Parts: sequence; structure tokens; C-alpha cells
Amino acid sequence: MTDRVLILGGGFAGIAAAKRLAGRGLQVTLLDQHNYHLFQPLLYQVATGELLGEAICTPLRRILSQGGIAFRLGRVETIDLQQRRVTLADGTALSYDYLLLAMGTVTNFFGNQQLARTALDIKGLGAAERARSTVLLALEQASQVQEPILRKAWLHFVIAGGGAAGVEFCAALLETLQALVPSEYPELAPQEIEVTLVHGGERLLPGFASKLQQHAAQRLRHLGANLRLQTHVQRYDGRQVHCDSGPVLLAKTLIWTAGVTANPVLESLPVPKGYGGRLLVDDYLRLPDHPEVFVLGDLALRPEGYPCPQVAPFAMQSGHYAAEVVLQLVRQRPLPAPFVYRDLGSMSVLGRFDAVCQLGKTNWTGYPAWMMWLLLHIYRIIGARNRLRALLDWSGDYLRRSPAVQLIRARVEEGDACNKEVR
Repeated sequence: MTDRVLILGGGFAGIAAAKRLAGRGLQVTLLDQHNYHLFQPLLYQVATGELLGEAICTPLRRILSQGGIAFRLGRVETIDLQQRRVTLADGTALSYDYLLLAMGTVTNFFGNQQLARTALDIKGLGAAERARSTVLLALEQASQVQEPILRKAWLHFVIAGGGAAGVEFCAALLETLQALVPSEYPELAPQEIEVTLVHGGERLLPGFASKLQQHAAQRLRHLGANLRLQTHVQRYDGRQVHCDSGPVLLAKTLIWTAGVTANPVLESLPVPKGYGGRLLVDDYLRLPDHPEVFVLGDLALRPEGYPCPQVAPFAMQSGHYAAEVVLQLVRQRPLPAPFVYRDLGSMSVLGRFDAVCQLGKTNWTGYPAWMMWLLLHIYRIIGARNRLRALLDWSGDYLRRSPAVQLIRARVEEGDACNKEVR
């Protein structure tokens, strides 16, 4: 009987595992609630209009068809580890011999339900497009308002979180607004635009070298950002952002990039968990009491002190490794050496022609770092068509200094103060 391998999630980890298992005589099925692979590192550019969403999405069937991997569209409802069965929202049950959990994470509001209702995030294609529509809508609303306080609220954009996602989004948003307002919104004065980044840590970009953190802060300030460090957002009512220190921020838009947590489907699993709901694994990325279940990418957490960064290189390496272990188990051969993450470095883009890059003990800033960032991201986008789309959008944005996408594809009902109600 052919062994059945079920992969939950079509992100970097799931795709890496599927490609490694392709053509190996196994019955492999990849399941995802979307029919596309999303290149998440560039979501912030969708949120600022620099890229079309389609430029960073590739149909999963196109990716998997050449390897003979089956694709199933569906949303996971429950996972029964004892019965080795996954039940979908439509009631369908899928059995497995080996299960690879690569479902990724969702935005973490740290239990603050008010923020979950009122703040926007950019975790997912739909969320990024809503954020873009909300920013453009704010400019439209401000252009029709004369009352100073309300106008100020529409033109103030607050970003919570100073990690890579928050920093990259902040830089891109500032450059987009600085290019868009003077040319297409004559009713508005560029100096009216205000962007504030609130970060709980002492420095931006945790995990980067101090020199790179300083460069990022200087770059954002040069672009015009207000940085409020060592500050946490506590609540937001759609008009006022209250922090644990400093004055209240009057703003109609709050974008939350301050953290992620494991996919909520995993909450009910009776297995040890760590911070952020991540699942504790052994040296082979398996659940300790269920050696047929592998945990990949953002969901995996090794013993304290072992690096499990929630980045694309870790996801791809974990997916490839887990697939190799499955192949060895199926062939009844000795397992490979325990998983070891090879840190390929970190980088973060800071707008046009500027970035920070950390490769081992070597640090790069400015244009050289930006070129490395550009080449790596073009290489990792799946599909020649998507690479061409991204290059065309970037070329127009950089040469014409105008965002590629300026469509408001969602709207807020009049009088609705809650930006989360964009639809």
C-alpha cells in the first residue's frame, strides 16, 4: 500500500516539502484554503500600491502539476492525531500516514479584542489590499474635509510594530504618499501627511546588528516618520490611538504589524506548545509523541536557545528536511542527522535604493544592500510571468514615482469609525 503524505499549507515550507517528495512513489496531497502560493515578504508592497497582488501569487496547481502532487482546496476544521485524520470545513475527512503541518501564522493582537476589531493588518492578500484601499480612501476623505481636527485624523497613519514588516511598510508608505499627494491631490499639502511608527523595543529591527538598526531609524526619520520607541499601543477606537506612554495619537488608520501567532486550528492539539502557540518539536522537526507528524516553518519551535526564526529560508529548509526524513522512514533507512538551520542572513528594504543586509558578520547598507535584496526577491518569486510583473510594476514606480495600483477596491460605510469594517 502506498504511503499517504498530507501537507497542510502551500507556503514556502509546504512547497519545499512537496517538491522534494515529488516523483518518489508516495501519495502526496497538499491542502490549502487558497489556490495560490503567496510570496509574503512583498505583501507590504501590495498594501502600498507598489505591486499588484497577482504579481506575488502563483497558482498552486501550476507549481505542483509537474511533480505529480495532488492539490486539494479546503479549510482545516480539526486535526485528530490519534486517528490520523484531518477534517475539513465541508465535512470531508482526509487520512494520512505522515502529516506535515505548514499552515503558517496569523496576526497576533495579544488578546486585545478591541485592537483585533479596529486595527488593520497586512497578513494575507485580502488584508494587504484592504490596507491599500483604506490609505487611498483616507486621502479622498481628507480632500473633502475642511474641519482641521478631522482632516488631521484622516491624514495621520499609525503603524504598530518595528520589525521588518513594520519598517518596510513604513518606508514604502512614506514614499508612496510623498509621490502621490503632490501630483494627484492638489487639495492636500504634503506637510499635512503624518506617519508614526510605534515600537515596543528600544531599537527597530530586532535581531539585526546595531549599525543596521541605527541606519534603519535614520532612514525612516529622513523620510519623515515619527518614531515612538519603547512604547506599546494599548487601544484604538477608530479615531484615537492610546499608548502606554506619551500623548494620544489622533488617527483614522492604524496598521498592526506587531506580531504573529500560530494558526488557530492548532490550539486544540493536545501537544506541548511554546510562545506564540508554536509547537515544540524534536531534533527531526517531529511532535515528540507523534513521530509521523512534522512541524514546519513558522510553527516549529525547538528547545530554548535553538534558532527557529520565522523567515522564508527557515521555512524552506525545514520543508526540505522533513521531506527527506519521510523518505528515509518510508524506505526504512536510518534517519539523517538532526536538523540544523543554516542562517543565510537577514535583510530589510528601506524604500527606493536603500536597504540593510546582514550576512554573517558582514553588514551592508544603502544601494549595495538594496541590489542584493532586489536580486534575491526576484529570484524567489515563483514563475517567470510573476517576476516580469513585479519588475514592470517596480520600474513604473521607480521611474515615474507613482504607485502601480491606485484603485480603491473596498469602501467604508459613511459614519463608520472602524476601519476593520472596510468591505
